[in-house]
Amino acid sequence: MTKKSLEFRHLEAFRAIMRSGTATGAGAMLGVSQPAVSRLLSQAEALVGFPLFERLHGRLVPTVTAQTLYEETERIFTGIEEISALTERLRVQSPRRVVIASLPTLTLSILPGAVMAWRKAGRRETLSIHSRTAGGVLGLVASRQADIGIAVGAVAVPGVRSSPLARTRAWCVMAPGHALAGKAVVQAIDLDGQAFIALSREEGRQAIIDDALRDTGARPVESVECRMTAGAVAMVAAGVGVTIADAFSVSIFLERGLVIRPFEPAVLFEYRLMWPEEVRDTFGRAALAQSIRNEARRVLEQVTAVATP
Repeated sequence: MTKKSLEFRHLEAFRAIMRSGTATGAGAMLGVSQPAVSRLLSQAEALVGFPLFERLHGRLVPTVTAQTLYEETERIFTGIEEISALTERLRVQSPRRVVIASLPTLTLSILPGAVMAWRKAGRRETLSIHSRTAGGVLGLVASRQADIGIAVGAVAVPGVRSSPLARTRAWCVMAPGHALAGKAVVQAIDLDGQAFIALSREEGRQAIIDDALRDTGARPVESVECRMTAGAVAMVAAGVGVTIADAFSVSIFLERGLVIRPFEPAVLFEYRLMWPEEVRDTFGRAALAQSIRNEARRVLEQVTAVATP
């Protein structure tokens, strides 16, 4: 007997539950009844062979496996939405739509200036920006749902080409008046016993910091782990502790008066531009990439100037 597979209606219900947290809320989003959503969820769990949610105080709490499935589901719906938008643009003969996939921090720090330069150059294309994790950015580019991507680290995926965008050193970031603010350079050992905001372990960023700390024996007191580095800097601004962050994350909060110092031993983060291989360039990819590179360079220079005591 052929095993049945998930259908679109199951994924649609699953996505709505992930977004709303309840079958009732999902039903309202989809315009169907709560029992209908519950029935679709039961069918979906039976088809995949494992639970997708835990029932807790009237809410549906997604399992770790469901979170992984949700990321893939979002890619499918993103593709569908892009197709719908494309057909509408073709109908009214609108300019091409360029899709950029970017880490949230880079969406906030680099893309505003880069997009402004792009628009001032007289480009007619519209831009659609999708903020994702590093894996999500790579997934959108690899599946050709994004024309260009910006992420951290090396790229080794068939069908995806990349080139370096920027390399930024790590800075120690702290609130004004912090005990370490008077140092010209913060050494790893200086973080021993300090309240510390860790970076994403899922994306491997904190592992780089941990390596630098391990060699010195320093043991910061971890208060929070933030998946988004800009979130870690925001925690610093609120007085939660210190963190180690790259220039792009720091740049968003320069007006908050944070103290930024070089961190030793030197830790480097590399960002790369990526795009689908063997896809014809119909929007001026090189010009857009250059706008992004120019803005990245400007941000790096700005942070370096502020960080010099």
